[in-house]
Amino acid sequence: MKKIGLFVLALISIASFAFANGENESKDMSEDKIIIDTFKDLWPEYMMEALEAAGLADKVEFRTTPQNQYESKLKVTIASGEVGDIICMDAPNIAYYADLGALEPLDSYWDENDFADLVGSARQAMTWNGQIWAAPLNESNCVLYYNKAMFDEAGIVAAEGVDNAWTVDQLLDAAKKLTKKNANGEVEVYGLMPQMFSIDQKNEGMTYTQMLWPWWFGADIISPDGSTVDGYFNSPESKAALQFYADLFNKHGVSPQTAMSNFFAGEKVAMWFNGPWMVGVWKNNFPEFYESGNWAAMPLPQNVAAASNSGSWNLAVTANSKNKELAFKVLQAITGSQGSAIYNERSGNLPARASVLAQTDMTAVPMNVIQEQLLKTSKARPVTPVYPLISEAFMNAYNAVAYGADVDEAFEEAVREMNDALR
Repeated sequence: MKKIGLFVLALISIASFAFANGENESKDMSEDKIIIDTFKDLWPEYMMEALEAAGLADKVEFRTTPQNQYESKLKVTIASGEVGDIICMDAPNIAYYADLGALEPLDSYWDENDFADLVGSARQAMTWNGQIWAAPLNESNCVLYYNKAMFDEAGIVAAEGVDNAWTVDQLLDAAKKLTKKNANGEVEVYGLMPQMFSIDQKNEGMTYTQMLWPWWFGADIISPDGSTVDGYFNSPESKAALQFYADLFNKHGVSPQTAMSNFFAGEKVAMWFNGPWMVGVWKNNFPEFYESGNWAAMPLPQNVAAASNSGSWNLAVTANSKNKELAFKVLQAITGSQGSAIYNERSGNLPARASVLAQTDMTAVPMNVIQEQLLKTSKARPVTPVYPLISEAFMNAYNAVAYGADVDEAFEEAVREMNDALR
């Protein structure tokens, strides 16, 4: 736990920010209940359905906060010793929190046969430094969603199958055709949202989708031994990817620089990189759009290389928990075979368990596209204890150039920050 102490001075100035603003925080939470720190976009109500099925609903309370504040608040509560019994974390951050001493190793709790039920990518993501640290809520992969009516009007034919995926140049050509302006020259419909959220956002979902760009251009982020980005993220191929991305916003004007919400369902954007969970979002929050059938999905584009992203959110028992046995039972109730089937069916996510995946309909959109991509093109984000710093430097560079920052300067700053973190 010594590493946690190093964070205290750095975080003390924002400690009052902690979970004080959490949307569902209770000041007098019962000590005999397992507290799960999470955020609303992870569908805690569906986790509760899984707990109800296991008869453990009365043993749990959820402490939620907005997603864009979640990581900052989580670090504060870990440093202050006020973190919950179970925390949610994105796959590449598992090594970071484990190295920090914030997690309870799960090897002694987890039955080997049950752990083997996880798909290979999930088993790999849960393991770091020879130990198991978390359990997956789901697996993930992104597709290129598109507006069918806009495609028909522009005379654009969507790609079918990974082997026939568009190149990034074809993607750009389609985005130009789909971008519409009014009589005053103002954009009413943008051709492409080239990342998960609009660029005013700062969370791992941004890196998750922005990292596709260097992969498509034939670059990687860090060396296999995790020691440097030299020859990897700082390669000419990686810089070319950053320039291409910047040009979408500044040169071609096919991607929005302004903050936007409900942009795809609201038909303000014609194409969007995102995952299967959006089907659940549309079904629950935008039923008219969902039922209209005016959306479809095709494989992600490629350039000199093909790649699709993988890895998603997970649950871990904290080292701070006073009832680790019960915490693991709760974790298993949500992520085990029964809980996984409930959570992923309700949320529209991709199961991380082979037994549940075998019962999942993979013929519907976008699962039909995702199944092929997971087999042929899926790629994981770097695994390193300093991944949060790598991710932040990466995201800052991509967001900055989208706003018009100099590509050379943003690129050099990101390289410097990444190498400093790895050293």
